[in-house]
Amino acid sequence: MSCCAKQKKETPDPTPNPSFEEPSIHEDYKDFERDPFFAFIPQLGRWAGGIVTNELELATKGIVSAPSFTSKFLKGSYAFYRANPNILFREILSGFTVAIMQVPESIAFSFVAGVPPLSGLQATWWMAFITGIFGGKPGMISGAAGALAVVVTRLTASDGVLSYLTTDERLNVLYMTMFVCGIFQIGFAWFRLAKLVRLIPETGMIGFMNGLAIIIFMAQLPAFQYCTAEPLFVQCTVEQRQWLTFSGQPLELSLVLVHVVCCMAIMKFWPKTPKVGKWIPASLVALLVGTLIEWTLFRMAIGQGTRVVEETATIQGDPPKFDWPTIPNDSQTISTMLSFAIQLAAIGAVESVLTLQACNEITDTVPKISDSNQECFAQGLANLVCGLFRAMGGDAMIGQSTINIMNGARHRVSSTMSGVFMLLFTLILSPFISLLPIATLTGVLFMVVLSTFQWKTFIILRYGRLSDSAAIVLVTVVAVFTNLAIAIAAGIILSALVHAWDSGAHVETDVVVKDMIINGKRVNDVKYVHVRGSIFFSSTRKFINMFNIAEDPKTVILDFKDALIIDHSAVAAIQGLSHRYALAGKRIIIMNIQQKCIGRMQRTHGDKEKFHTQMSHHVADLESQRREEEEERETNVIGSPSSEPKDLQNLKMFETDVDGMDAELNKLIDNSADVQEVDSAKRSC
Repeated sequence: MSCCAKQKKETPDPTPNPSFEEPSIHEDYKDFERDPFFAFIPQLGRWAGGIVTNELELATKGIVSAPSFTSKFLKGSYAFYRANPNILFREILSGFTVAIMQVPESIAFSFVAGVPPLSGLQATWWMAFITGIFGGKPGMISGAAGALAVVVTRLTASDGVLSYLTTDERLNVLYMTMFVCGIFQIGFAWFRLAKLVRLIPETGMIGFMNGLAIIIFMAQLPAFQYCTAEPLFVQCTVEQRQWLTFSGQPLELSLVLVHVVCCMAIMKFWPKTPKVGKWIPASLVALLVGTLIEWTLFRMAIGQGTRVVEETATIQGDPPKFDWPTIPNDSQTISTMLSFAIQLAAIGAVESVLTLQACNEITDTVPKISDSNQECFAQGLANLVCGLFRAMGGDAMIGQSTINIMNGARHRVSSTMSGVFMLLFTLILSPFISLLPIATLTGVLFMVVLSTFQWKTFIILRYGRLSDSAAIVLVTVVAVFTNLAIAIAAGIILSALVHAWDSGAHVETDVVVKDMIINGKRVNDVKYVHVRGSIFFSSTRKFINMFNIAEDPKTVILDFKDALIIDHSAVAAIQGLSHRYALAGKRIIIMNIQQKCIGRMQRTHGDKEKFHTQMSHHVADLESQRREEEEERETNVIGSPSSEPKDLQNLKMFETDVDGMDAELNKLIDNSADVQEVDSAKRSC
């Protein structure tokens, strides 16, 4: 290489070759073609067909493997409980205790729903038994619940939405509604909608638990009421019931409070009793002690008793009978039935999935979406069966589930046996259950209220963020006065709005005015804007206000390397900026848009050709290109005679001929003498 050539190469040229060929727009973006307008129809068909095919394959596989799976499950369960009889005893005993606890609640919620008590009791039997077998969380209890009862009462009330029907006709519509509700919940499980639970924020969960605790608490308040107008308490209307007061019934109210306090004390301290405290559930001990005190100390010694189950409602009835509900024949009733079925399905699914999550937190179990979908399927199947046997339906019960888990139950035997015992109570053991004092049952459920309510709420309200406090209060209040599904939806909407507002303020830009290389040509005074953050409907206004079209230079580069274009509002904002800059005789160049955002802009941008033009420029920083050229020149001139060594190893004195060095080593080895020790040399002589 000649000296002149080297000198010419080493001279930096800040202006690149003007003959640089400008890239072709269609070659760079030929893969980003917008689909035909009606292309979604076959795509939707293929998607739905794939889902149906996959589900049919799963169903076929499940049906084929069901006998072998059932056989293995039964054999494994038998071997497990045979090797662990103590666990089996605890499971059955806990199921028995929970069933006792469900009796007054089922009766109370039956009254709230406006259905016969037997309808609520049979609903609890079916719900507990079916979900105990097929549910997604072993040990979780289901039954007639207050969350559904407050909605059902609008169907059964004489002044409700079906006021033009008779009582029997309204009950028939209710049972058909529960049948359809079960179908909807099975559909929720089929479409894997349980994953939507991840949208529920932690504040929504706290509000849900608080609202549920308040609903359970309010359901126990009738224990402090009395009625003399009817033989049974449940037969009295709300107007006929009166509150116990110290001025009117001081002794009876005092005995009720003694029952409640004694029961809560036993529930609190019995588990700490050595040995027996771990084997016998505290709630069962509280019920036995309360019954003993009622029929010995109170009624025999004092001569004054409190209200018991037999004075509240009759629980003895016939076995469940199949009865297909009549399908309504007018459009208004059918519309009402479908709307209430959707509401009940959503409420039951949400409460059941959240109860499952609450049980997982108590047992320190890692939650799985498949468990939630399985629970939705079990709830739907149970409600479907309830509709066919004239039962009011239900969902998961956080109170009874908490009691069951607190008793040490962790398997399906407890939840399944609670349903079996509920049926036995209805048919055979009703005389024993009739002796239980309502106040003792109230004390047990008051402990459930205390464990369900999230007491950290007050810390969040005092020290937490205002939006979090507002979300907790909103969900709690709406849950109490409407239903849990609406409450959760309100919490999600509020949290989403707050998140959108906060995220909209996190869009930032780094602006530099400098010379740059665009399509091989040097352009002076280019405004380079590095955008960071998410651009969507909440942040577009701030993004647009970052630009001043009148004062900006002729060329503006938008670098979206660290930004996301979320929705069409962002696309419209970028398109509007481009249009206004074009009207001012200026241009915008877009670069480094992420791949998933390019498709969104390609599909919704109004002017595809203009968008492609903005995206197809080759842009380089002048300083960066100059450094690259210098590095390239240094690489090309290394090894030339005139180049100066950069490292010591490049000096002439350290250069070595490898082949010559190997020859010298071999010569030294050949000429080496035989070296021996002096002593060994003498001995050899």
